[in-house]
Parts: sequence; structure tokens; C-alpha cells
Amino acid sequence: MSDAAKEATGRATQGRGRPTLSRRALTAAGIAIAVSASAWLLFALTQSGAGSADQSQQSALAAVDPAVLQERRYTDGELGLYRIIEGHLEPVWAQFRSLNEWNEYRAERNSYWREKTGHERERMHFERNVESVLLSEYDQLPADLGRGGVLDRAFEKAMDRCAQSEGWPSVQLYGVSNADVEQYEAAFGLSLEGFLDLRHECAKQAAAYPTLDPAVRDELLGRLKEHYRVAVHEYLREFPDAEVPLVEHEDSPRPLEDRFISICRKEPEPAVCAAEYRVELPAE
Repeated sequence: MSDAAKEATGRATQGRGRPTLSRRALTAAGIAIAVSASAWLLFALTQSGAGSADQSQQSALAAVDPAVLQERRYTDGELGLYRIIEGHLEPVWAQFRSLNEWNEYRAERNSYWREKTGHERERMHFERNVESVLLSEYDQLPADLGRGGVLDRAFEKAMDRCAQSEGWPSVQLYGVSNADVEQYEAAFGLSLEGFLDLRHECAKQAAAYPTLDPAVRDELLGRLKEHYRVAVHEYLREFPDAEVPLVEHEDSPRPLEDRFISICRKEPEPAVCAAEYRVELPAE
């Protein structure tokens, strides 16, 4: 298999996993980019964006703890936490057809600190921090929600059923290597492009967990979302200045910009530093 083909395949080790890694867990080496020594800078893969979904998800998740809100400037809805959590739960192969697509998306998302400015950059930075919190929580999940749990098994079962219904009963779409995919073409005539299409379409179907009773599925997903929401609350309790709302307003915080300004003021050539980080130094 060519290098390009390997890039496209991805070698996800598990059904709902990230490329080359198990499930939602990503290593820091795979996602980090060198920006500064700031403790704010945490990065990860997931979907961005916000909109009406944030309002509709508010009723689906547990009520916000009033004690938490008293310590915070913005509510979960104003921060778009529901949308971030929803995006984090969507299996990677349901979002992307190949590793190439995932890498392109990741590169675009992780370049925000160089290419974006103002509220847009601050918002993307906030999302990166929250996504990193969610990733770090994976190993802390209850057994039925984490690696090899009920959701994982249901996802893999749905992937198997989908492959069978599409006429490929001997093809496994998760936990496979590049060599496995080569064997599929030699043994069954399923090309690389065919495999990528099949995996992508089946993952989109499996993401709804059709093999689970709807009540069981909703209960599991509800608990999973709640676990992540509590983890984000704990993060925001520790770092209250990290909050950046969805909608910009006159006094919207800019913690990343403030951090860059602080760094540049300590540099021998502050103006050069400010140009690099695309910030304006306040007049002395």
C-alpha cells in the first residue's frame, strides 16, 4: 500500500476511535503545536461552531448547578458547551471519510492562533481548551461508558451489521491495519476507495447506536454528556478567566490576547513580538 493510501486509511484501532489511537483518546504529541509556554494552550480534535443546537441541547442535559453559575460569568448555553460536547461524542469516521480529511481539518483548526484575530481566535482557543478537558476525561469514565463499554460494543455491532447489509460480511471496518485493507482488496475486491466510503457511511449510521434500545441509548448518552459537563465545570472553576462566550459583546474577554500581550511586554523587542502574535500593545 502506498504512503498516500496509508494516510487515507488511518488505522483506527477501535470502532469509535481517533486515527491510530483508541476511541476518543488522543496523545498530546499528536495534537500539540508549539505556540508559547502559556498554561492556557491546550489543543485537540473536535467540531467547532455553534448555533441553535446550543439552545436545543439545554433541555436535554441536566440543569446547571446554581452554585457553579454563581462563580462564573457565563452560563453553559452562552459558552456553547452543549454543542462542543455533542461534537466530541460524534465518532471520527462519521465526521471524516479518511485520515487525510481529518489531518486537513486538524491543521486548519490548530492554525487559528496565527491566522485568526479578535473574538474568533479567542473563541477557537476556548473550544480547544474545553475539548482537551473532554479528551483527558475519557479514562475517568464509568466502565459502561468508556473503552470497551456498552456504547463501544453497540457501535461496533452496528458497524458489522452495516457492512453485512452492504454486501461485505467478511469486512471489519474498525480495529484494522493497512495490511488488513490490502487483504480486503485481494480477497474480496473491495478497493481502498470502496473501504473508505463504506466505513464513512456505516459510521454515520452506527453513530445513532441502532442496536440499542432507544431508552437505554438515551440514558447512556445522557450520563456521558453529564460526566463531561461536570468535568468542564471543574475546569472553569479552576480557570475562571478562560471563559469566552459564543456571541461577542463589548466587554467580551480576550484571555489569549491578554496572555500574548503579557509575553510580548517582556521581550527585548515587544513590537516584533506583537506583530508575530497579531496583537496591539497598549500605550505605556
